Amino acid sequence: MALEADTADVDTVTGVSVYQGDAVMTRGEMRITGERMEVHTHDEGELDHIVVEGSPATFRDQPQQQKQPVHAEARRMTYYAQGPERARFEGDARVWQGEDETTAETIKVDLESRTMQARGSEGERARTILHPGRRETE
Repeated sequence: MALEADTADVDTVTGVSVYQGDAVMTRGEMRITGERMEVHTHDEGELDHIVVEGSPATFRDQPQQQKQPVHAEARRMTYYAQGPERARFEGDARVWQGEDETTAETIKVDLESRTMQARGSEGERARTILHPGRRETE
């Protein structure tokens, strides 16, 4: 995992580090960006979760055995590295892969099982657009 930002406040005792100003985290093919990133690690330094805020916060990952990367954006994002690996996107959330797209106030994605839950807000419904004939898998 690599982290960079304009400022970094690292606390190895609490396991909470805060990165501010064009914060970027890369982990393998995954890339997460935002204005502010709070990184939580276990005692041994292993990543637990990351809370990201931005206008928008962004997520990009290349799933194995798929040609198209998964993209997401929202005002706030929480990425959980374990148990199971998952992400929650809140506030004008949008998740897309190729031409398939889901928009909602909140979107939860289980990255291991490749399942998703989308929830609208008052007056706004969750919306999904799928193009089944255009999906590309290897």
